[in-house]
Amino acid sequence: MNSKPTPKKFDAILVAGEGESSYKVYHRHKAFLKLEGKCIVNYVVETLQQVESIKDIYIVGLKDRLQQTLDEANIDLNYPKRIYVVQQRDNLYENIWRTFLKTLPNEGNPPDLANSEHKDTAVLIVPCDAPLIAPDEVDYFIANCDLENYDHVLGLVSERNLEYFYPRDNRPGIKMAYLHLKEKSCRINNLHLVKPLRILNREYIRDMYQYRYQRNIKNVILFGLKLIGKDRLERFKYYIGLEACLLFASLGMRPMVDYFRDWTPKREFEQCISRIMKTRFVGLETPFPGAALDIDNDRDYETIKVRFKEWREYLARLDRSVPLPIRSESAVYNKA
Repeated sequence: MNSKPTPKKFDAILVAGEGESSYKVYHRHKAFLKLEGKCIVNYVVETLQQVESIKDIYIVGLKDRLQQTLDEANIDLNYPKRIYVVQQRDNLYENIWRTFLKTLPNEGNPPDLANSEHKDTAVLIVPCDAPLIAPDEVDYFIANCDLENYDHVLGLVSERNLEYFYPRDNRPGIKMAYLHLKEKSCRINNLHLVKPLRILNREYIRDMYQYRYQRNIKNVILFGLKLIGKDRLERFKYYIGLEACLLFASLGMRPMVDYFRDWTPKREFEQCISRIMKTRFVGLETPFPGAALDIDNDRDYETIKVRFKEWREYLARLDRSVPLPIRSESAVYNKA
């Protein structure tokens, strides 16, 4: 008789590194900003500690500062999850890659990682600046990730599910920039469940890291030129369409957004990314918006300070109203 499948647990990498190119809020690293007397990174850690699908938590950043912050908050580094604090490297790519290696036996020392037995090992990557992230949100995301058919799953939240947090009735709010796909507009929520050893073009990620801040017109051009060199005009169309949508959305020109969004059907865009990265990529829409409510600037921080308690109560009600799925074997179970 077959025993009941055991839910698989994943290590989580909480990205809290800081460097010259990382965004600051009031000239401070976002992880250490405080809400109601508690550092933002501690809210995220406490959420991850409650997620059934998470095994161990690895926090990468300035090790001494993170250790002090966790100690001041009296966070137990051994229960209910084991927490490891990892010294940051030179950039975001190196932080994630080197921390992932620490999750492997012998810290990934086998000479041929690409052919190692750990090539299907997946980790959850989580941002440090999303204090409204909720346990059910993370569990829902993991439970719906199809790791048999995909190697990199990115979380998305529809614009409709974020409209509650817009400014209205003389109250401050947060209105985000969106990924305007043909089917709908979505916000990337910065949750990734990924098999790093299955992304063959990891060098491409490292090359593109320096151009990740697309608000800078110089970076927009340089990033586009990189894409042309890699993918020619066929895939450059998607990039132009997305950038045009961002521009016209910022100008309030909705007809132009609707015109250019037709250039980027979701499935074609996913296939484009899969070819660029030499992996199997998919975007997964979730009904929970908490992880998408990150802090990008001083204004966002002031807004969340004002509405933090109200928004947490709203998200708690939402969590209770959305049933968690039964985890399928194809997604996160180890077969007995």
